[in-house]
Amino acid sequence: MIMKLKNWVVANPDLAFAILLSVCVYGYFAATNELFATQRTVYAIMERFAVLGLVGLALTLCIIAGEIDLSIGSNAALAAVITVRFTDSLGAPTALLIALIVSTSVGAIQGYFIAYLRIRAIVLTVGTLMLLRGVALFAAEEKTVMLTDFRVPDFISTKMLGYFSPASLLVIFMFIVVGLFMSYTRYGREIYAIGGARKEAVAAGVSLKRPMIIVFAISGLCAGLGGAIIGLRSGTAQALGLQYVLLAGTVAAFIGGVSILGGKGGVIGAAIGTLTVNFLNTGLVFNVTPAFMVQLYLGILLIVVIMFQTGSRVFDENQRRRQVLADTDRLALELQGRRNRLRSG
Repeated sequence: MIMKLKNWVVANPDLAFAILLSVCVYGYFAATNELFATQRTVYAIMERFAVLGLVGLALTLCIIAGEIDLSIGSNAALAAVITVRFTDSLGAPTALLIALIVSTSVGAIQGYFIAYLRIRAIVLTVGTLMLLRGVALFAAEEKTVMLTDFRVPDFISTKMLGYFSPASLLVIFMFIVVGLFMSYTRYGREIYAIGGARKEAVAAGVSLKRPMIIVFAISGLCAGLGGAIIGLRSGTAQALGLQYVLLAGTVAAFIGGVSILGGKGGVIGAAIGTLTVNFLNTGLVFNVTPAFMVQLYLGILLIVVIMFQTGSRVFDENQRRRQVLADTDRLALELQGRRNRLRSG
């Protein structure tokens, strides 16, 4: 059992470090604040997970594919405005469906143009970020939109099984589906391939358009669902809101072990990274920590993770180099031995 655990840690150092970091953060606040390790606090953490988890998941997939979606906050804000504005007139299911169709379509279109034009997503999504803010302002008529019927907000915040709500359970189900998709389908493997070795993958016949469209469509879906959850939960939506989710989701993705070089990471890491950020935020709120200190601690946490990933990558490269040198020396000795035997024979 110990050997299996050791082998798993050696094979997945970034994910193992993410789990250790998450346990340490939770353990520290649970030991220093008696209110932290309670059912009510766990419920609050899972409620935050319902939104930040979706953003972290979307950004994790984009980074795995070697790109990043900077428009995710704007897409979420637009989805929140659409959902809240049309819930009273069309009903929550119809309003939610419209918001998800719009957000997913925006993501898929971005993915198509990124693949078709062969440009980096960071360039295109900056333009989309500003464009979607303008559309959201137009849809909201430059004001805060509000619900008049609060039965839906009451429903999606209902406690289930003590620790969850319909929103958090839906997001957990989303994580499971995306995790299975990434691990056991050809399309998921293509996303890893274009992120880890794009030129080689394209040369091997992997279409760049299909995985790029899929990953950005999933990103748009996650953004739309997250924005809709926030809008329905609070009963209000602002076109210029949700600007914080991009930074928080990026931190969660990197804490979860996704590689900045692409091609490495996963859904489990995204969940762990999101929980770590939520543990830290919730614990600091209990300690009445100023907002600027919360950002400082998040930055420190991110720097620690990046330094560990960099050190781990350098260590792996040195180990491979040593193995190649050792194999070369062994082959040279074998060839020398064969020459000596031929001469003596």
